[in-house]
Amino acid sequence: MAAEDGAGASPGASFKVIYALAIFLSAFLLFQVEPLIARVILPWFGGGAGVWTVCLLFFQVSLLLGYLYAHLLTRSLGRRAQGWAHAGLLAASLLTLPVLPRDTWKPVGPEQPALHILMVLGLTVGLPFFLLSSTTPLLQAWFAREKEDAGVYRLYALSNAASLLALLSYPTVLEPMLTTVRQAWTWSWAYAGAAGVCGVIALRGREDGTHNRGREELTRPDWKTKMLWMALSACSSALLLAITNHVSQNIAAVPLLWVIPLSLYLFSFILCFERGRWYPRTAYLRLLGVAIGGMTYALSPELAALPFWLAIGLFCGGLFVCCVFCHGELARLKPEPAQLTTFYFLCSLGSLAGAVFVALVAPRIFSGYYELHVALAVCALLVIVVHRQDAASPIRTAGGRPAWVIVNALVAAVVVSLFMTARTQAANTKRMVRNFYGVLKVSDEVAPSVSVLKDGARAAVVEDLRVRRLTNGTISHGLEFLSAARRDQPTTYYGEDSGIAARGVARGSHWTWRGDDCDIRSSHR
Repeated sequence: MAAEDGAGASPGASFKVIYALAIFLSAFLLFQVEPLIARVILPWFGGGAGVWTVCLLFFQVSLLLGYLYAHLLTRSLGRRAQGWAHAGLLAASLLTLPVLPRDTWKPVGPEQPALHILMVLGLTVGLPFFLLSSTTPLLQAWFAREKEDAGVYRLYALSNAASLLALLSYPTVLEPMLTTVRQAWTWSWAYAGAAGVCGVIALRGREDGTHNRGREELTRPDWKTKMLWMALSACSSALLLAITNHVSQNIAAVPLLWVIPLSLYLFSFILCFERGRWYPRTAYLRLLGVAIGGMTYALSPELAALPFWLAIGLFCGGLFVCCVFCHGELARLKPEPAQLTTFYFLCSLGSLAGAVFVALVAPRIFSGYYELHVALAVCALLVIVVHRQDAASPIRTAGGRPAWVIVNALVAAVVVSLFMTARTQAANTKRMVRNFYGVLKVSDEVAPSVSVLKDGARAAVVEDLRVRRLTNGTISHGLEFLSAARRDQPTTYYGEDSGIAARGVARGSHWTWRGDDCDIRSSHR
């Protein structure tokens, strides 16, 4: 983005810095307010992983609306009218500060948590988040219109770098140093400053007579390319949420664990849009096969007892490789700057579709966490779609025919394996019920060696003992022996070494069916 000599519409070097500063600040504040507001409302709704999933859905919707606003604004109004309209909205958004939800908005009844969370977020940060979301595509479009520089996409890498910095700095710097109220006020003052910088850029613009609508028509991508933009974005978004849910619910309930997948997701954008050479297609195609194959194998019931650090590393590393594939192909397919806002809007629409599938659709159509199986299968299928559409693909040439056959066979094997894994998980479960907070599963198991109490001394029973277990993710909520002779034998919560057993109150725990969930009851002497 070297400076150009001469006057006119081309901005000077100092004003290019202002563009970059405005984009950096907006993206930084965008990702600072996400964990801030989620932290405030998390205790209101039980602290489950579903709260963060719904928050991500809200942020995806707001991002889409911001990109749509930037697209429509740059297509329907002249440059000066765009500036005045955007400056007016920035001024109006200052009236919503500070970004602190009111105590009267706390849930008080059995209303739907997802809808209530969306309402609270909309009233608290809706307009500021919407305008921050529109900053990157809008300012890039203004900059590209003045300079006609294809390097404008590097500003998108800059915005993702700011987002990643904000995401990592919040739990390590801001959150430990400031109370929630001070965080909200600090963010609000910073937002006012960023709005001022964006307002200056908006009002400075002048009508550009060199902008050619005919050139836009010539550079317009076909519908297949647009569909690929949305499909690749949807796949990476669905993988982000599905893997975040999986590691949080089924591997380890660690606070702020969701920061790792989201950071890797953002870093993949930086890598792919900063320099094209950071995405060597052939090398990542091999890594993608290893990543998807490893995650598919790790989902099988036989590997459910993997050490949590190994499982987290496997799935987070796999997410990064999959996201680099999706975003690298997006960067390869990016259009001319004249179609920049269309590109961002359709990518955001795809990301929203992936988020809606994981956050809203999957809990209603799946009794377990099968959205990860679907997302991995789609990612594998996109390999075939992308390379089939690209005539210059190295595995589609005459010398690459064997590799193309192997890739198709591996993709088919992965899809079949994911389906069989999901089917096996369902077959080993007697009852599985899913709600906003997780999956309750009832399964019959065999305990090969159980320590029991006989005549005041412990003895090991070596014969197989059938038990029925109730679990929520990886947490066991009780089990009972299926044998009637052992039904009163203490098992989990009411074990003989527990406090309640020491007082001679309980002798066992068991539960019975009651509608769609389980009723846990105690057996008393």
